[in-house]
Order: sequence, then structure tokens, then C-alpha cells
Amino acid sequence: MNRLVLIGAGHAHLHIIDQLRNEQLPETEVILISPSPYQYYSGMFSGYAEGLYNEEEIRVSLPQLCEKASVEFKEEFIVSIDAEQKILLTDQGNVLSYDVVSFDIGSLTAHTEIKGVKEHARRIKPNYHFPAMVDEVRQTDHLSIVGGGIAGVELALSLQSYRTHHNEGKDVTIISGADRLLPGETIDISKKIERIVKDKGIKLQKGSHVTEMTNDKIYTDQSTEIKYTDALWLAGPKAPSVFKQSKLPIDDEGYLQVESTLQVKEHPSIFGAGDCISLSEKPDLPKNGVFAIRQAPILWENIKGFLSTGDGSHYIPQSKWLAIMSIGQKEGFLLYGKWSYKGKIAWNLKNRIDRKFMKQYQT
Repeated sequence: MNRLVLIGAGHAHLHIIDQLRNEQLPETEVILISPSPYQYYSGMFSGYAEGLYNEEEIRVSLPQLCEKASVEFKEEFIVSIDAEQKILLTDQGNVLSYDVVSFDIGSLTAHTEIKGVKEHARRIKPNYHFPAMVDEVRQTDHLSIVGGGIAGVELALSLQSYRTHHNEGKDVTIISGADRLLPGETIDISKKIERIVKDKGIKLQKGSHVTEMTNDKIYTDQSTEIKYTDALWLAGPKAPSVFKQSKLPIDDEGYLQVESTLQVKEHPSIFGAGDCISLSEKPDLPKNGVFAIRQAPILWENIKGFLSTGDGSHYIPQSKWLAIMSIGQKEGFLLYGKWSYKGKIAWNLKNRIDRKFMKQYQT
């Protein structure tokens, strides 16, 4: 018997487990390891924050999904990998051998080493903490959100919408280290989203890097002090530490280095997908779930090929991709390359895509 171990339940691994419901791998035992029995879908976090979805709608029950696919589920966390011996060590002290292992564990949150951040700011990763965290910050008087990327802006707008509708809290402030919101997009798109943010009554502090946090103040390198009663920290992605600690091939930032086959070149029995990897051919690819969705069928076919024929396919990232932000009151802000659109149609499209994605794993 071969043993395939899937570590993490991101988009690509959910796809593999779904495929296993209809196509079993010959003479192969499959194990999924995740620290939570639920996988929460970040694409619907904004809708949950605004009160448009309940908790059941934004999560997948991993034990139930695994049972339907004859996959063994282990609620554990991998702390180290020995690529030579092909063994894994979990946080519960268990040692697992593997013939093939795949990582889809996402990323962590960057810059938490800044003084006071770990003690005073809330983080949405690991993502199974998200619902409880949002429930606690909705009503706070002065909410600060550190991070001017899509995640930070979308959550700020969604929470502001909830607070306005329910007459909760006093103000929301976005603190961005960049001199504009959504710095990865065009200047025109940044101006549009900044206009939306200001029209919704959200305060904006741009070009400000946080230098320290206390229990009621955020200090920046612009000599500003921002008073807050609760704060969310969404200051970009950071690589999980397990790859560096296990001396696996990594890029300069610590992400698992894989080839276009989604395999580690030096250890072909190790695969990876999603935000935890860095592609050798495309090292600057953003950490975005749209890529994991496209990687999923390639990962599945290549793992099957590795276990049988040796055949495989190559993942080529798309040059443009669709992104839709929820901006409150069931309106969306759609982005595609340099093009953008704001309106109800965008939110309806996002809602339909997200619900369709979740339905395949919830039934």
C-alpha cells in the first residue's frame, strides 16, 4: 500500500478529496491532516462580517467530506518533515510515514514581531479563528484595521456596513503602510477604492507603518497616535515556519519552492499548492486563492501520475484573473486586469460563485 498524506485543507486539497469520492487511487491510503475539523472559506469572510452568511455557510466539515471519500482525517498539526526518511512529526507527538506528501496550508500574517502586536492585535489566521474574532469586534467603539490590501479593505467595508445597519460602534480606521490602498493594482483602481472607503465614512491613514501597539494606542513612523478599542492585523502574508525548520528547499521569504509540476525538485515525493508555495518559474506570483483553484486539477493529476505512470502536467499561471470585493450593502467591486466595475451585479456574481464553490464540498 502507498500512503498519500495531504497536509492542510486549502482549495487544492478540497478538490483532491472531492475527486476521491468518485475515483479511488489503487492500493493507496489517503490521510488528511488539519488543525481544525472545519475549513473556513476566506472568500465569504466579508459576507460573514457583514451578517449576510451564517457560520455553517462559510465552512466545510472535513470529517464528513473525508468519510465520503474514504480518506482518514486527523485533527493535528505538522511540526516537522524529514524528506530523506519520508516521515512527518505532528504536534501530538505522532510520527507518520508517507510515500507522497502534499502541502496546502496557506500563509500566516506578516510583521507580528512588531512590539505589542501579538499581545494586542487580532489576526484572522489560522482562519478557523475568524468567526469568533469577528463576533467580538463588530460592536467595538473604535476599530482599527492594519493593512491596505484587498483583505483589509474588504473587511473594513463589510464591518462598517454591519455597524451602520445595526447602529453599533463609532468609527473604523484603515492603517496602510503603502501610500495608496490596493498597491498591487493600478493607480486608477486605488483612487476608486479610496473614494468608496471615504464615502462609507471610514478613516484612512496611508503611508504609515506601525511601530508599536499598546492596549489602547497604535503608534506609527509618521509620529501619529491612533486610539483604538479593538484592532485587526492584516499586514500581508508570511511563510509558515515549518519548511525552513525542516530544511526543505525554500525561497528567500521561506515559502516551499516547487517547480511547474508543483513538486519540490530535490524531493519529487513532496508536492505543494496555494499560498504556502513559491513557483520557481514565477516567484513573484501574488498569494491569491484564484491560483490555488487553477493548481488543484494539476496537483491531482500529477500526484496520480507520480503514484502510477510517472506522467504529469505543468501549471502555467494565468496572466489576468477575476477578483470581486464585497464593499457593503450587497455591492461589489470587480477587478480584472486594469478594468474595474462597482455595483450590485458584481456582488451577485461573487455570491453565486462563492455559494457554488462551497456547495460541492458541503453536500
